[in-house]
Amino acid sequence: MIKRIIFDIDGTLISSVDFSPYITNALKKYGINDIEKTKQFILNIKEYENTYNSYDKTLYLNFFSNKLGIKLDSDFLEILFQELKEAVPKNTKNIKSMLEELNKYELVLLSNYFEESQRNRLKTMGINDYFSEYYGEKIIKPNKLAYKQAQGKYKPSECVIVGDDKKLDIDVPKSLGFKTIYVNEFGDIKKVEDLSLKIIQEL
Repeated sequence: MIKRIIFDIDGTLISSVDFSPYITNALKKYGINDIEKTKQFILNIKEYENTYNSYDKTLYLNFFSNKLGIKLDSDFLEILFQELKEAVPKNTKNIKSMLEELNKYELVLLSNYFEESQRNRLKTMGINDYFSEYYGEKIIKPNKLAYKQAQGKYKPSECVIVGDDKKLDIDVPKSLGFKTIYVNEFGDIKKVEDLSLKIIQEL
């Protein structure tokens, strides 16, 4: 029996968002008006996750300072989080309706980024209060501990992980015994997930 639903955020609850203008604006407000820096920032996001097992502010700032060849401090993160608040889809009515229907389950979040920033975005959408807990900052996917933390007091078989990344949200958690739902606009690929959706609202 399913008791907890664990949601990824980007590509799942929040989709079709281009982060480039928000990162560009943050760098401009910080005093850096260089489109190449934006490109370098975006290109190195995955490398950060491949290098570190957590989202730590000091590590994050040092990493991107080195990659961009500039000094970034906590002021930049504050500016970036403010910009990212608006990095959400315009129409959230259907997502709210879906979450309202699923409210009989425990709904939690497992997303590789800073909780403060991700929660801010969900507040902008008006859906933050549906989710009781957040995972993915101190330990990030695909570290197995991230999934074990997100399951809370339940068994993996009592949880469903919903996400758009084939490895992070489907393959790894499935190997740990979780149920999985693959959100993929291109449809079913190899049918290793328990269910495949083209848009999250179908859930």
